[in-house]
Amino acid sequence: MSRKPAHLELAGGKSQRQRIWEAIRAKSKRPFELAEVTPGNVQMATAREYLTGLVKAGFLGEENSSLSPKIGAKKIYFLVRDTGAEAPRVRKDGSEVTQGCGNEAIWGAMQAMGSFTSTVLANMAGAKESTVKTYCTMLHQAGYLAEERQGKGTGRGGIASQYRLLKSRISGPRPPMITRLKAVYDPNLHQIVWQQGADEALEAAEGRPC
Repeated sequence: MSRKPAHLELAGGKSQRQRIWEAIRAKSKRPFELAEVTPGNVQMATAREYLTGLVKAGFLGEENSSLSPKIGAKKIYFLVRDTGAEAPRVRKDGSEVTQGCGNEAIWGAMQAMGSFTSTVLANMAGAKESTVKTYCTMLHQAGYLAEERQGKGTGRGGIASQYRLLKSRISGPRPPMITRLKAVYDPNLHQIVWQQGADEALEAAEGRPC
């Protein structure tokens, strides 16, 4: 089984990339080694790959990186560019991870409109209606959207659901993310706020006899 992207591997509500970045910022006043910024629930290979990307993207520097390293010598890193609490979204080659950027346009359109259908929202955000519909369905399940009118039917004769964004659920500037595990992750809270099937599992557990 292939490893999921680091930003989708969540532990304790935070991605592995976020945990590594927080460890790096805690060491910002002095150089550090890989092991010092690798939390116990993060694999060393994952941390090494992320640090490599941070170096290539200009967030980290390496001491004596221009010299030929000795065999077995440990790399020493130092923070060059601190962009705040949110972990930089970079790949191993230093390129920016753009997955989820479309959600930012949809999320911004939701806040601007207040009440909307997936069709109108897709037009405003410049996104595919199927993508917007899935995003709205998941956010409704997670409690970010209230359904003002339930949709009926499909195609030209169908009526799209009308949603309203609940202002009380806006926790910060970053849009909620949908993970491969069919969960809604709020990067502002660093928490999985809804997991598909979780309610059913809880109800089943509570309904079992002692």
